[in-house]
Amino acid sequence: MVMLDANMILRYLLNDNAEMAETAEKYINSGNVIVTIEVIAEVIYVLKGVYT
Repeated sequence: MVMLDANMILRYLLNDNAEMAETAEKYINSGNVIVTIEVIAEVIYVLKGVYT
């Protein structure tokens, strides 16, 4: 089981670094991950700050 952090999720969503996005995608697609509510909140905070 892998615990994802906000950086990993953001790299996957934004695909702004191809190598990191690919690694993140492998972990996410494995289905063997944990994401805490705090990490989700941080991802939302970052996305709202950049894309609003």
